[in-house]
Amino acid sequence: MTPASWIRAETITEIVGELSSGRTSLMLACLRDVTVAGGTAALVDADGAFDPASAARAGVVLSRLLWVRCGGRRDAALAATDLLARCPGFALVILDAGETPPRVSLGAAFRLRQAARRARVAVLLGRRRVAGAGATLALRTRRDALAWTGSRRAPTRLAGMSTRVHVLRNQGAIWDPSLLAATSNERRWWRA
Repeated sequence: MTPASWIRAETITEIVGELSSGRTSLMLACLRDVTVAGGTAALVDADGAFDPASAARAGVVLSRLLWVRCGGRRDAALAATDLLARCPGFALVILDAGETPPRVSLGAAFRLRQAARRARVAVLLGRRRVAGAGATLALRTRRDALAWTGSRRAPTRLAGMSTRVHVLRNQGAIWDPSLLAATSNERRWWRA
């Protein structure tokens, strides 16, 4: 298991959701848990959306993070993820596939899962499901509500967001919603 104990090593976990649904916050929590515990993580960023300053504020130890920027090239992002999943030493490999995720064949998804098993890393894929049956656990984040600060007439600044997390697929993953502190009946607030 990885330090984020709901993510199991040797598996593919997918976190999917629309823009501003909390999926990036969930990804940063995973990176924080791994790097604070002394593990090394890799983030393959297909669209260049990762913000190191925000990650550092969220508690990610940047000196324990390899950030691979792909400049919008989906094929390069998939190849980098496959290569990193085969490299020993990483506790977590994340592919942030961006808003237009690549198409992954079922065979490629299972090869990635086998690579994750051999290297003992957890692999997360984002935005829309791309690994399909190759994923052990698939979660969907959904924005519930926004909290604004400022006058009642004209709120001026976002203060927080409520997110719900739903399980889309669970094939033998150890999923305890209390570890994530959010279930389908309970809202999780992310603070700005």
